[in-house]
Amino acid sequence: MMLQTLKEAPLPRSYPPEFRRKVLGLVAAGRPIRQIAHDLGISEQTMCVWRRQHLIGIGQLPGPTGQDQVELTAARRRIAELEAELAIHRRAAELIGEVVPPEDASRPSR
Repeated sequence: MMLQTLKEAPLPRSYPPEFRRKVLGLVAAGRPIRQIAHDLGISEQTMCVWRRQHLIGIGQLPGPTGQDQVELTAARRRIAELEAELAIHRRAAELIGEVVPPEDASRPSR
């Protein structure tokens, strides 16, 4: 068996939400996942992931919902932006501290 190089590896396909719902409907109707996957050319693993996400979304399994994931991703992005901004401000404060002498040192002594 020959291993595929990264160039030859197929890219993951994206399926529209309506298609996913129809596939999950077939699973809910009792058709075997293996058969549906074979008929439609979808990996069984992909269908299992969709099913799990669906069960989480309707509250039958614990875990973060799709909306939770969207909010978490946005929060992580915002945290990264704020951390970068904070690093810039800290560096600017360091540079200002190196250039400007303290006010007490500039006063003539009496």
